[in-house]
This record gives sequence, structure tokens and C-alpha cells, in this order.
Amino acid sequence: VHLSVLLAIVALLKAWGYRLDQYDLLFSNRGAVLGATYTDVNAQLPALRLMVWVAIIVGILLLINIRIKGWSLPAVAGGLWLAASVLVATLYPTLVQRFSVEPKELSQEAEFIDRHITATRDAYGLSGVTARGFAASPDLDDEDIANNSLTVDNLRLWDPGVLKEAYVQLQELRTYYQVDDVDTDRYVIDGKLTQVMLSARELAPALDPAESNWTNDHLIFTHGFGVVASPANDVSVEGQPQFLVGDIPLNVTAEELTLTQERIYFGEVAAEGSFVIVGTREREVDSLTADANDLTFNSYDGTGGVQVGGLIRRAAFALRFGDTNTVLSGLITPDSRVLMVRNIQDRLEKVAPFLAQDSDPYLVVVDGEMRWIVDMYSTSTRYPYSQRANTSRLAATAHPSTLPNNFNYVRNSVKAVIDPFNGDMSLYIVDQDDPIIRAYASIFPDLFASIDAMPDEIKQHFRYPEDLFRVQSDMYGRYHVTAPSVFFSESDQWEIDEDPSKGVTRPSLRGAASPPPMLPYYLLMRLPEDENPTFLIMQPFTPEGRPNMVSFLIAKSEPESYGEMIDFRFRAGDPPAGPNQVAARINSDTIVSDITTQLDQQGSDVIFGNLLVIPIEESIVYMQPLYTIAENQTNAIPELKKVVMVFNDRVIIRDTLSQAVEATFGFVAAGPDPGPTPETPPAGSGTAEDLLESARVAFEEAEAALREGDLALYQQLIGEAQILVNQAISLLNTG
Repeated sequence: VHLSVLLAIVALLKAWGYRLDQYDLLFSNRGAVLGATYTDVNAQLPALRLMVWVAIIVGILLLINIRIKGWSLPAVAGGLWLAASVLVATLYPTLVQRFSVEPKELSQEAEFIDRHITATRDAYGLSGVTARGFAASPDLDDEDIANNSLTVDNLRLWDPGVLKEAYVQLQELRTYYQVDDVDTDRYVIDGKLTQVMLSARELAPALDPAESNWTNDHLIFTHGFGVVASPANDVSVEGQPQFLVGDIPLNVTAEELTLTQERIYFGEVAAEGSFVIVGTREREVDSLTADANDLTFNSYDGTGGVQVGGLIRRAAFALRFGDTNTVLSGLITPDSRVLMVRNIQDRLEKVAPFLAQDSDPYLVVVDGEMRWIVDMYSTSTRYPYSQRANTSRLAATAHPSTLPNNFNYVRNSVKAVIDPFNGDMSLYIVDQDDPIIRAYASIFPDLFASIDAMPDEIKQHFRYPEDLFRVQSDMYGRYHVTAPSVFFSESDQWEIDEDPSKGVTRPSLRGAASPPPMLPYYLLMRLPEDENPTFLIMQPFTPEGRPNMVSFLIAKSEPESYGEMIDFRFRAGDPPAGPNQVAARINSDTIVSDITTQLDQQGSDVIFGNLLVIPIEESIVYMQPLYTIAENQTNAIPELKKVVMVFNDRVIIRDTLSQAVEATFGFVAAGPDPGPTPETPPAGSGTAEDLLESARVAFEEAEAALREGDLALYQQLIGEAQILVNQAISLLNTG
């Protein structure tokens, strides 16, 4: 009796399991794509429905056996269940897949492939991508450049990785400060929208051993100080960043970046579990005197942390941190405050552990105050028919991404704003359509605020999050295709080209032996058909197995168009060169090769920076900065030495961006132009033959200057020769 009852319960529970298994078919990987495909819907689903009734019948037979008390009914029930499991639930779907689907797979699976494509595009926010044509025209003149002067003036000469090394050497200033990351943003500087590189100067997570003791670690060295900022395209005479904000005390040359509160108690680098106690009898190291020869001190007057209070609280802190000095130290007063969980990502993890975080928090300066902005994500692993995310490029981040490895749905649902002085956190919902964040907001109504409550000044510094865009662009390489037949044949897959900036002769700052894929990058530019400039993130694509470029995908960051994505596609018959084709052209150019060889022989390593693909009007321009760094020197500072610009088949290398633009297009850029400017060579005169003869002489003199090691004269003569050639070509075209 008892055995019959137990087996009947098992059978009825299994019936419910078969019922639930029907929903798992939405994540089946049996067919051509992930999700319920032909065999799942037309064979496996009916089989599971039948198995529900088989299990129920088995359960009933076992319950009847309570009265009959024999082995006949259990044997019949077991045989029925086994036969149905083998013949109906296993063998039948297998036969359908083999003999009905595989011989004509596309026609049978087309409907389900279409569902898979639609679901995947929806799950990753790609269904709203607008596809536009892009001519990649070879015709781009000085008037076009003038009309896009803001784009040209904001071309990023400083790679974040290279610039970080310069910031570390020039602006950390003391061993207890750390510049951890360089972020890209935009500010209005002197009335002009400008792309700016900015870093926080934080307190290092661990002091130098010679300075480390309990008082220094927890009472004296408590905070970082200010920011370091420079224009993305400005360079000093020495080839170093031209600082808008730098030094201690802060030297601010851009009024818009003036800080009224300069201290950073909460940031990116604080170690997990570390704490400081502020407002004690021991003054905190704060800044340097104007001559930088002495220290200034400060006592925290903010509201962050927890007040120490009396002996019981002090004992509790001692237990919390495993540190008896919190009780024994006579420097701590009841009004002192304990600042703990000082890492901003750790803080967010504690208040919203159900949301993933972007790996790159960024600091903004708004109305004299600093604020951290952290993008947060809703994710799920249970979005029907959607493909699992490709997260391969998330590893190439300064900080680990908290996005899970197996998600198949993601939304940038929340932007968190954190005060680096007090640690106050505000979580704003930026995607009201996300059902996951709506559910959490109903559970925790006091945790989230509407995006309407966010100050407009903060919104002006929105960035489309890079981690999300990496995942989206990786998925878009396959899911830009919406036709099931093309998707099934895999005849139109795109990929992301290898990063040409990694393939350098001496990769002291670039690093990898096997070049990783290119990462997306931020640009401040005016898109075709747009009247106003846009701060956007961009990713070029090449066809799978082919070197030419096929498309570039952008996502806008401006508040009024935030999240708008556009896929600019090139004509199939005449696509522009891909990034590695252009890099190969640069490396094989004799002038570039001669110059880099000379630089390399002067005790320096030559670093090829990020190759940027820049859309201007309906044309594509490529730009790559070249840096040098002293060889075998620990504290060497990278310096910008040359700018390479490529348009059509022309490769131009110059000392500055404005010189490169002028040599390429005949337009003098209005942006910053560091260093002494060579005299403009006189215009040639005479026939085209005369101009070409003068150009030949100039080229010969340039080669002689190069052999003598006079790079400045070599560069000037090459510029004269190229201008003469351009004039000759112009005469021939107009003649």
C-alpha cells in the first residue's frame, strides 16, 4: 500500500514535470537555432503533452492498486510509462528531426529562425537599430572639412591607455595618490563643445611600506584630491598632455572644471573591507602648498559614514574590522566618523545586488562638484528564443565586468550617481520599459528614482555604456540579418577586425602578442544629415573572413537621443578599406617607415595608437597617433610625436593634427596646434611639369635630410613636395 501511494505521488509529480518541460522547449538547442524549432513544436511538444497523460494514468493505476493489491497493475503502469518514454518522448522526435527536418532544413525551420532572430534582437535592444546607406565617397574637400570643423577639432589624439601612463608619471605627484583610469567625456570649454579626457586622483589602496602604520593608514591618509583633465586632441610642445586641470593645489585653466569640493573619499580603487576614520584629533593630509614643498591638512566635515559614538559602538567597530585600535586609540572622538565600503562598486553591490554593473564608472564635474556615474544592467537567462550573449570582449576592461556569462537579455535600466565626498547614492531608472526593473522598483520603491528627478546638468554627461555596446555589437555582427534564409546560410556574417594598434614593433604599452578585436570608442562629431554634434560610441565591422569594411554601428549619448542606434552600411560593390588594410598601408608607407625607424633608433620605443575610423560627410578618414616612450626606463613618459592621416590612397604623416589635416585636405584646423609651426611652403608656379620637377627636387632633398637625421627638415621638405604634387594634379584636372 505504502509503496503504491509513494509511486503514485512520484508519477503525478512527474506529470507536472512534463508540463513544465514544455516551457523549456523555448530554450532548446536541438534545431538550427536556439529555441523551439520544428521538431520541438511538432514532435517533442505533442510527446510531452501525451506524457503528461501517461504519467497521470500511471498514477491512477497505482492508486487503484491500493485496493487490488497485486503486481499486475504496477507492471502494466511501468511498462506503459517505459514504452511511452522511449517510443513517444525520445524515438519519435529523433525520427522527425532526421527524416523530416534535416533533408529540407531551411524550409522546415524558416518560421522558427525568424522567431529566433526577432527574439534575440529584442533581447539585446537591437530591434530599434536604423540601417542607413553610407557612400564612402572619395570626394572630400576643404569646404567639407570646414563644415565639420567640430569633428576634426575633437579627433582623439590620446589613447586612454597611453594617456593613463602620462597621467601617472605627471600627475600622481605623491606615492599615496593613484590615477586608475582615464575616461572620455565632453564639456563646454570657453564656449566650445570639447571632448575631454578626465581622471580622478584617488587615494592609493595601499600606502608605501615606509609610510604604512595604523595611524597613517586609517586616520591621516584618508582621501584623494581633485581630478586630472586634458583635451582629447591637445598636446604640449613636449608632446605631453595639455592639462585643463592638474597639479596640487589644482591648477585650473578651464573655468568650467573649477571644483568647490576637491576631496575624494569614495572611488574606484579603495580595497574591499578597508576603512578610514575621519574627524579625529589627528589632521588628515589634504594638499600641497603652492610651492609644493609642504603639506596642508584638513578635517572631514561631511555627512558620510557612521558616527563613532561611545564605547559600545567602538567595540562593535573593533569586532567588525578585527582591529582593537578602534577602541584603544585616543585620537578618535565620539564625533569622529567611520567611512567604510568606500569602493563605489562595492557600495552599489550592497544596495542593488540584483543589478549588474558596467566595468567603467566615470567621474564628471558639474557645477563645481564631482559625481561618479555608474551604468547598471537588468539581465536574464530566460528570454525565450534568444541567443546567449557573446561576452568575449568584456575581459578587455580595466575592472572586471559584473555582467554574467550566460545571460540572453540585457537592458541599461539604471544609472547610479554617487557623491565622492559623502558617498550618497541615487539610482535613477532610465529604461521604464524594462519589466525587470519595474518589478524591482515595486519591491523597493524607496531605492529608485525616476529619470525625471535627475538634474539636467548630470544628464548632459550621459555616455552610452561601453560594456553594453560591446555585447550589442558582438551580437549585431550576426543578427543584423533579418532574412531567415540568409541567416541560415551564414553568408552575411560580420566580424570585428583585429586591433591594429596592438601590432607594433615594441608593444611596451599596447601589449598582446595575439591582437585582440578592436574595441569601440567615443567620438564627438556631427553625423551625416544631423545639424548638431553628437557624443557617440562607434564600432566598425568587416565581413567575416574579408579585410574591407562593411559597416559601422553607432549609439548616441545625448539626452534627447540617448540610446538611438544607427547602422551605416557601405555599398557592396565599392567598400572602403578595413582597419587592418589601412594599418598595413601605413606600415608599408616608405615615409612613415623612415620616420618610425629614425624615432626607434633614438633610444625610444614607437607606439602606434588606436586607429580611428572617422566618418565625415559621406566619406571615411582614418587617423592614427604615433607615440614614443623612452626605452627601458621605469618612469618614462609617453609623448605624442606624429599624427598619421589616411584618405583614399594617400598616407600623410605630420607633427600635429592640424598639419596632417592641412596636408590632406588643404584646410587649416582651428583646434589646438601645439609646438612651433613650420613655415608654410610657398605655392608653386608654372606648368604641371614644372611643379612635378620641383616636387622631385624636394623629395631628393628630403631623402638627404633623412640620411642626416634631420627629421624636422625632412618633414618640411616632404610637405612642400606633396603640396607641389597636389598643385600639379589640380592643374592637370582643370586643364
